[in-house]
Amino acid sequence: MLLPEFDIGDEGFAMDLLPQSHVLAGLGSSAGKHACPDGEADGSGPLRKRLRTLGRAAVDLAVDYAPGWARSALQGQRVADTHGQHQGSGDDAAATVDQLKELMDNSARRIGRVAVIGVHGWFPMRMLQMLAGEPTGRSEKFCEMMRDALTEYLRENHGVVVDAGDISLFPLVGEGRIQDRVELLLSQITDTEGPEPAAAADARGAAGAQAVRAAEALMPPRAERAAELQAADTVFVVTHSQGTAVSALLVERLLELGLLEPARQRVAMLAMAGIGHGPLVHLRDNVVIKYIESAAARELFELMDPSSALSQRFVAALSTALHRGVRVVCVGSWVDEVVPLYSAIVQGVSHPGVLRAVYIDAPHYADDFLTALIVFALRLRNAGIYDHGLLVHVSGVVAGSLWGHWGHSTVYGEPAVYKLAVKWLLFSTAAKPQPAPREHMSYRPLNAAEPLNPFFLPWIMRTLWDDPAVQSSRSLRAELQRLAALFDVWTPETKAGRELRYRLEPVRAGP
Repeated sequence: MLLPEFDIGDEGFAMDLLPQSHVLAGLGSSAGKHACPDGEADGSGPLRKRLRTLGRAAVDLAVDYAPGWARSALQGQRVADTHGQHQGSGDDAAATVDQLKELMDNSARRIGRVAVIGVHGWFPMRMLQMLAGEPTGRSEKFCEMMRDALTEYLRENHGVVVDAGDISLFPLVGEGRIQDRVELLLSQITDTEGPEPAAAADARGAAGAQAVRAAEALMPPRAERAAELQAADTVFVVTHSQGTAVSALLVERLLELGLLEPARQRVAMLAMAGIGHGPLVHLRDNVVIKYIESAAARELFELMDPSSALSQRFVAALSTALHRGVRVVCVGSWVDEVVPLYSAIVQGVSHPGVLRAVYIDAPHYADDFLTALIVFALRLRNAGIYDHGLLVHVSGVVAGSLWGHWGHSTVYGEPAVYKLAVKWLLFSTAAKPQPAPREHMSYRPLNAAEPLNPFFLPWIMRTLWDDPAVQSSRSLRAELQRLAALFDVWTPETKAGRELRYRLEPVRAGP
């Protein structure tokens, strides 16, 4: 386990309600300090993967989503404000943590029937697959990993056993442009009669007949699919890359048809390396993408422009889902060679139903200033505090290359990523036996194609130093002090890192 032991009086008292296995939770300022930089966790052996994730204090999350009867009880024993400031005695803290654990256990026990919808991302053309290999991020893989993560987490953390027969898998298969995929994938749920697998494979391009048959074998019979989805009390939509935009529009359609009803179901969407604000800007001029790849690949760059019809449709669909009560987990990936971090976490969107995290593969993990800076920015976003564009300006430093990096793919191979979605859904609905009040999503348009002004970065840091929401939080102030200390000893090896250090020299002048 990666999480350190913590004192109940510390701001991190609620960390045991958030990710445990191979996960660093950023509720307390001590989380990063006690990470195991040498790849060992509590002497138990090499640490293969690391996931950094930040969130608001557990008490306040439960209060935010609780109905009146539970909210008053939790507020009476509140020991942390939104940013983790301790306000109560140790006995009060212990009572609150015990109460929240009980709520989490009850939330887990309410799981009866589960539906898992898998939506794969964009696949390269068949010719490129012959050179680079077959895609591994298939819908069947997402569904099976989500199923395994759910059952393992519930059994190990809550003593809840979900029978395999109570989990229905919907690995949806189909390629093409985003809107075309939405219609094709929706038909695999709603059409009681469909084409034979071979015919369907011809219509889905590189997915191939074998992939289609494998997906069909995991799904319920066609005539029962819509009913199976409606009968589920818990629904996970698991997606990757281009599939994030497809899934948002698909969820919107399922909500319209009444096949998803967050008023009686708990629904979560896990978006891994999603492409919310488009791919890396420089890929737009890549010769393969411009002249060889399909229109579906080139379409993704429309998401860089917030005024494009596709971008507006995606934002509207995501807004509908969040307003209806769907929980969303956005996990970006370190050294992602396709999607920048700000795009994967959908930087322009703000809503308490969204949790953001970054996945760091072990070879690229370092407990240094850059890691701490990005973790700090994610904590701000998850706490509802605007980062003033910090994540946009630093995303390029952790971007990967098409030659030698596979961050875009490694993220969906880590079980802890899927467990994070389970924990967030259970946690955010722990004190919610009835629908919580709806809250609208706020959106800051982000034109990813516009060049960044490097002179903004020191002003962003200065603004964060002086932000009242940051300065009023003991834990966030401590993180800023730690950032200053880490900056003094940070010796980046890459050109982008050295440029970032030069631009951030004003951090030395912080309080």
